Amino acid sequence: MHYLPTTDPIGEFDVDKRVKLVVEVLEQRFNSSLRVAELANQVGLGTSRLEHLFKQEARVSIRDFIRERRLAAAAQLLAESIERVSVISFRVGFQHVANFNHAFKKRFGITPREFRARDASRTSTDPEPLRPSESDRR
Repeated sequence: MHYLPTTDPIGEFDVDKRVKLVVEVLEQRFNSSLRVAELANQVGLGTSRLEHLFKQEARVSIRDFIRERRLAAAAQLLAESIERVSVISFRVGFQHVANFNHAFKKRFGITPREFRARDASRTSTDPEPLRPSESDRR
């Protein structure tokens, strides 16, 4: 995906200040229920104008940005905690575990449980969470 990176959402990009503000809010509140209308109101734009500007600047919709941020947080929690998958799905902002499982598998190619099992079996010399297998590289 082409979007502003989550590690430094603003970076040195020449991004519209209203989009920067929305990204900052999304980074802080990604796990809560966010409405585009609220975000648009905060930056003084109409809903459709904000959606258009955000997609133009970030190259991804607000909804996709939020989902990607939630999934990244979930992957980190799956790797670092022993919390149940259902608890993690709610902590990162998904309302339904089934939706979380579907989105996670679509994004990472494996279920959250498989991700956790795969992560637990990795050694400390293998820092990447998902590396292609030998057959995937051919």
